[in-house]
Amino acid sequence: MSIERLIFAIAGCFVSILCLGDDTELPSHIGTDLPEYITGDECLFCHRRDIGRGWPVNSHQLTLRPINAVPEVATLIERDPDLGHYASQIQFILGHETQQRLLRKSKEYGKLDILSAQLTPVAPEEPNLDWINSPPFEWDTSSFAQRCAGCHTTAVDSRTQSYSAIGIDCYACHGDVDLNHTTDTSLVHLSKKRSGSPKEIAATCGQCHIRSGKSKTSGLPYPNNYVVGDALFTDFEVDLSDRALHASPPRERHILASIKDSLAGKESASCLSCHNIHRASGRKHRRQPKTSNCFICHRETDMSLTYSRKEKHHPLCEY
Repeated sequence: MSIERLIFAIAGCFVSILCLGDDTELPSHIGTDLPEYITGDECLFCHRRDIGRGWPVNSHQLTLRPINAVPEVATLIERDPDLGHYASQIQFILGHETQQRLLRKSKEYGKLDILSAQLTPVAPEEPNLDWINSPPFEWDTSSFAQRCAGCHTTAVDSRTQSYSAIGIDCYACHGDVDLNHTTDTSLVHLSKKRSGSPKEIAATCGQCHIRSGKSKTSGLPYPNNYVVGDALFTDFEVDLSDRALHASPPRERHILASIKDSLAGKESASCLSCHNIHRASGRKHRRQPKTSNCFICHRETDMSLTYSRKEKHHPLCEY
C-alpha cells in the first residue's frame, strides 16, 4: 500500500471514530436505574384512534408476539412429532421473512427461554413445519437475554439482562415522555414538533438496527441502558470504516452507510425520510433523490433489488 493510501485509510478510520464520540454532553443512563416510563397501554388511551388502529399489525409490534397470533404455526407445532410435547410450553414466536423462533417465559423475572428449533416461515398451504436445523431440540435459557433482548423487548437492564415489557413499546423510540407533553408535544422525541436531526434519529433507530455494535461497558451486542436522547455512541461501538461496510451484506451495509453519513453531517435525510414507522411502510424512499446509498440495494438500471429478501445478512440474529 502506498503512503498516500495508508494515510487516507487511517484518516477514514479516524473520521468514523470521531463521529461516534462527540456526544459527551448528552445524558447517559449507564449504571443507573431506567426511568419509570409511560407504557404503551397508557399512550394508547389517547392515541387509540390514530396510532392504535394500526399498531396491532405493525411490524415492530409483531416482531415478538404471542404464538396464538399465528394460529397456523401453533396448529402445526401441536401436530409435529419433534415439537408436539413442547406445544403447551411455547408462548411466543419471533421472526418473519427468513426464520422464526419459539419462546417461553423463563423462571427468572423479565427473561425468556428460546427453543433451539429454527423454522422457515410457514406458507398457508404447507402441511408440515420446515426446519433450518435438525432435531432434537432443547430450551436455551441464556441466549435471548445475551443476544436478543435489547432489540426485541423494552427497557432491558443490562446489569440483569431482564426486560420491562415483551416486544417494542412506545418508550423504545419516543423515550421517557414528560407528562406535560399533552400540552406541549415538543417534549416527545420524534413528535411532529420535535422530529429530531438525522444524527438523533440515527441513534434512535441505530440502537436496534445496528447489529454489529457492542457496548464497551457491558460487552453485550446491544446498548447499555440506552434511553432515547442519550449519548448512544460514546458506549456503543460500531465499525463504520469503508472496509467494514463493504464486508457487510447489502441490507446491513445500507443501514451502516446511512448512519455513518448522518453522524458525519453529510446527510440531510434520515431514516424517517424513507420509512414511516407507524404505518410500517418504506414507500417514502421511492420519492427521495437518488444517492450512492440507494445503489447498495438497488440496480441503477431499473432499481430492482440486488439481493433476496430472505437471504441471511447477520450472524447475531441468524437471519
